Amino acid sequence: MDWTLAVAVGSLIVAVGSLVWAVVGTRLSNRRADEANQHAQEANRYASEANERAERAEAAALWSRTQAAVQRLIGFDPTMEPVGSRLQDLRIAGIDLVDGLPDWTGLDEWLEAERHFGALLARQVMARAKPGDTVDQRLASLDPYQRWAQALSSNLRLFRRDGYNQRAASKLREHAEQLTADAYTANGWEQPDRSGFEALDLDEDE
Repeated sequence: MDWTLAVAVGSLIVAVGSLVWAVVGTRLSNRRADEANQHAQEANRYASEANERAERAEAAALWSRTQAAVQRLIGFDPTMEPVGSRLQDLRIAGIDLVDGLPDWTGLDEWLEAERHFGALLARQVMARAKPGDTVDQRLASLDPYQRWAQALSSNLRLFRRDGYNQRAASKLREHAEQLTADAYTANGWEQPDRSGFEALDLDEDE
C-alpha cells in the first residue's frame, strides 16, 4: 500500500512538473514571439522612415533642379547669347518635377504656359534691342523678362513651402496665357495655333 501510494505521488509530481514546464515553455515561446514581432515592427518602421527620407530627398532634388533652371534665366540678357538652352533646361526640369509629383494635377500646364511666356518675352527683348541703346533703355527692355523669371521663382518657392494649390496654379496658368496673348498683340506677331496638340490620355477607355 505504501509502495502504491509512493508511485501515485511520484506520478503526480511528474505530471505537475510536466505541466509547469509546459506552462513555462509556452510563456517563453510567447515572449520570444512577442520580441520577434516587436523587432519586425521596428524593422518595418525603420524601413518606412528610410523610404520617406528617400522620397523627401528625391523631391528636394527635383525642386532644386527646377529652381536652378529658373535662376539661370534671372539676370540673363537674351541679346547677349541664345536663350534656347536655358529654356530647354527649364522644360526638362519642369517635366521631371511634374513626373515626381503625380498628384499635382495641372502643374504641367502651368509650367508650360510660363515657359511659353518666358520664351516670348525673350523674343521681345531681342526684337526691341537697337544698336546704341542706353543702359536705361536696355534695362527697360529687359524689365518684363526679368520680372517674369523672378515671379516664377517666387511662385515655385511658395508651392514647395506651402504645398500645391490647384486653383492657384490654374489662375497662374490663365494669367500667363493672357499675358502671352497680349504680348503677341502688342508686338504685332501672329499667335501660333496650339490646338490639336493635346497629350494622349492613356487611362481613357476606348
